[in-house]
Amino acid sequence: AHTPLTPPPTMLQADESALKMAKPLGSGAAPAMVRHPLVVFIKGNITPWWFAGTLFVIYFLFTLGFPRVETDSATMGVHIPLAFMFVLGCAWNLFHTPNHGLSYRVIHIWVGRIAMLVGLLSILTGYAYILGGESQLPLGTKVLMMTIGFIQLALQLLGLWYVRGPRKWIRMHMSMMTYLYYNSGVLIAINWIPKLITGHLLPGTAQTNWTFVSMLAGLSIAHVAVRYNKKHMDLDDD
Repeated sequence: AHTPLTPPPTMLQADESALKMAKPLGSGAAPAMVRHPLVVFIKGNITPWWFAGTLFVIYFLFTLGFPRVETDSATMGVHIPLAFMFVLGCAWNLFHTPNHGLSYRVIHIWVGRIAMLVGLLSILTGYAYILGGESQLPLGTKVLMMTIGFIQLALQLLGLWYVRGPRKWIRMHMSMMTYLYYNSGVLIAINWIPKLITGHLLPGTAQTNWTFVSMLAGLSIAHVAVRYNKKHMDLDDD
């Protein structure tokens, strides 16, 4: 007898099927309650530090970042849009992870690939801006900013390494990407708080000291976020 072909599921049906099989965040093997796709889209992996940090980074970029595209050098004019794309890509991939559904998994992969590329280009343009003599920052601040760029590159490479490894490495991948976002996005925005408030950088070595404090603040927030994700997100090693 002829067996009729069953049409493949739509993307929405596939997402709903994946959600039915998903485990609740930070729980055992019991199946979770099915959430409406709109609820999944809006709620994501939202946390107070992600929400506040992302809003602040966007505010910083539109207040101090994009105006420099027209007033600063051509190098900075390229660096700012790259940094904006990179930060938004990282923010999205922390907010929506593959466990939210099959379509989110596809988007997560492609956003991650684009973010890694523009992230590398943002590092190169940032280094070109400093080493090319275009930056007016104090020497100590330049050194710290280049150190942040090096840390960003290291985190990107580690994140790529862990995501291509066995499933049990997924927690390390998520940790590297969380540190990456707060190190290369939120930290940089914190560094420019004095100029956001007063309209100019701190005098002399005070700006360098503040940049160092910003590094500690960004890494501290990232550490809190990593601990929270490990406890509450569905990152089982199975």
